[in-house]
Amino acid sequence: MNYTWKISKLGLTDQMSTDDVLLENAIVNVKWKRIATDTDGLKASYLGSTDLNAAILAADFVALNDVTAENVTSWLEAAITANGIAKIDAKLATKIERKRLRSISPSW
Repeated sequence: MNYTWKISKLGLTDQMSTDDVLLENAIVNVKWKRIATDTDGLKASYLGSTDLNAAILAADFVALNDVTAENVTSWLEAAITANGIAKIDAKLATKIERKRLRSISPSW
């Protein structure tokens, strides 16, 4: 199974860092989709929204224009945790298995 993240929206706000520096346009929310694709090409997705705590040391802050998809994905994975991602992946696997089921309407 192959899993990917698609980031759809970023929620921004100005926030004070832990060392009292204003962090402009800090990312505090991520709307996302996790997509699973199996070896047969069947796909399933799971939508979510995750709040991030941007109140960090100013020296560690990444300005909005410098943020990459990899940055956001790593913050997202840290916020959701490995256990949370495993639960999402299990739900995606279940959705794909349901897509494999075929049904027919009886003729009687």
